[in-house]
Amino acid sequence: MKKKTIWLATVAILILTACASSPQRPAQIKGDDYAYTRDYLRWMIDKEMKDSDIAGLSIALVDDQKIVWAEGFGYVDKVNKIKATPETIYRVGSITKLFTASAVMQLAEQGRLDIDQPLQDYLPQFSIKSRFEDSGPITPRNLMTHHSGLPSNLINRMWGDETAHFTDVAAAMKEEYVAYPPNTIFSYSNLGFTLLGHLLEEVSGTPYANHIEEQILRPAGMKQAYIEANLRDDGRSSKGYFMKKEHATPRLRDMPAGSLNSSVVDLAHFAQTIFATGRSDGGQILKPETLAQMQQYQDGDAPFDLAPSIGLAWFLDDRFGEEAGLVASHSGGTLMFFSEFLTLPKQKLAVVVLANSNTAFGAVGEIAEKALKLALESKTGITNKEPVEFKQKLPTLAEDLERLPGAWSSVIGLLKIDRGGDQLKVELDGDRFRLVRREDGYYHLQYKLLGLLPIDLQGLENPGFAYQQIAGREVVVVYIDGQPFSIVAEKAKPQPLPPAWEQHLGRYATTNARGGVLLQSIELSYQEGLLQAKSRIKTIPGVEEITTRVLVPVNDNEAVIHGLGRGKGDTVRFFERNGESLASYSGFLLRRVE
Repeated sequence: MKKKTIWLATVAILILTACASSPQRPAQIKGDDYAYTRDYLRWMIDKEMKDSDIAGLSIALVDDQKIVWAEGFGYVDKVNKIKATPETIYRVGSITKLFTASAVMQLAEQGRLDIDQPLQDYLPQFSIKSRFEDSGPITPRNLMTHHSGLPSNLINRMWGDETAHFTDVAAAMKEEYVAYPPNTIFSYSNLGFTLLGHLLEEVSGTPYANHIEEQILRPAGMKQAYIEANLRDDGRSSKGYFMKKEHATPRLRDMPAGSLNSSVVDLAHFAQTIFATGRSDGGQILKPETLAQMQQYQDGDAPFDLAPSIGLAWFLDDRFGEEAGLVASHSGGTLMFFSEFLTLPKQKLAVVVLANSNTAFGAVGEIAEKALKLALESKTGITNKEPVEFKQKLPTLAEDLERLPGAWSSVIGLLKIDRGGDQLKVELDGDRFRLVRREDGYYHLQYKLLGLLPIDLQGLENPGFAYQQIAGREVVVVYIDGQPFSIVAEKAKPQPLPPAWEQHLGRYATTNARGGVLLQSIELSYQEGLLQAKSRIKTIPGVEEITTRVLVPVNDNEAVIHGLGRGKGDTVRFFERNGESLASYSGFLLRRVE
């Protein structure tokens, strides 16, 4: 975390002091003239790649049935000096989910499944425990909207050379618990789409990869794209880079959630199919009414939904205003690849950005958004205001000085908010930030570089944070452009440790991990009135992630991860067997060693 925040602050300083300027903007951008858009994006991409140490990146811009610009930047193989091109194949990660959902909806069109019927009607191998009575079944629809209540991942054997097959997941879930009742909260789940891929195989009688390629990729004109657990070593596919070093791309078990490998040109062809209401040279892939349903809000009524945000697999928002229409999108991120696929269906505009470095996180989204914004203005004349920079500091609210201090379970682990006089400070992984209230009424993070220079850690849209109570739970909500976006933390209140849990305290080491992403250990302790689990996970060789989470006991041997949203609500079990103290979590079995 410390490297990340210093890097962010350094980038902010460079932005303020950079002498290289962007291309001069013409007085008026003519309709359908993308010359300035291309010039600006070439400048922006070059800058972002240098700032973020991105090895290679490709981009494509689509206007209805034309690819008006496609270009590669940097290298996809630095050792052999192979440059990125529009045809370079990248790992696109979770963009795969759009194709899995499209294939499910094809079967629904054919009357072969009903997306509102229980998943077990089509996948009887699947079962999972629940502590929630009368909560209703898990259905294909709530899998596609990430409202199923399933855990986000089954981590063991998800990545690596010894992955299981994705069809093994359904049976493996019988020992796990749902994290939430269905239709309670948006909680992103790769598991859900893995099960949808298994459902596709069962209903269609065709292996998942073959089905996607035959029914969607090839008919949509995606000639080079393929579904595989790994990238091919074929000269067309990019190498992956982690902290500027080349690393082998690990295999992925959950193929229906993230195993599409594609170029920006092939994904541009998919956008063209979308703009042609589901039709391409290969025929009618989806009916217009099916496509319209997939790109309509499906959520917003669940207790913890702050605002509608998703259709059937497609993320939806109105960031460019009512006149421009909804943005339908999906992004992707693996250990070394990041991707962004943004479309404006009403205007028939799309942009695809793919990159091959773990440091591209954030940059691909900013490039894609700027590209779509400029293309929208070029085609229609619709302009958007640049994000407002909030500079004025307002006094911290008295009530926030009382209710915000304490421990919080956040999307990235346990954080603490402390009060210092009339200021609030956040501590995370040894880094300290200030919560500064600005003129929009929200709090913004400020980091003091070297303890001296205050730097506002704001993204393109200046996200702000605010305290709320939702359904009796104290949470921090992030706001973008004044609109609620997501719950990012829930307050963890100190509780006495149940006597039965004293025997479970200690350090546990994994016994059944096999290559790839490994949970190495869990250290269970009771500190400051909170049952805390510190986990160590190895991702890339030599890279270890350490995260502390709060656990809430539900009985003498089981606890759930405290908080709301992705990765929260998952169950951790502690038990005795053959005289050994054991623990289990996300498919891992751990033995007590201290």
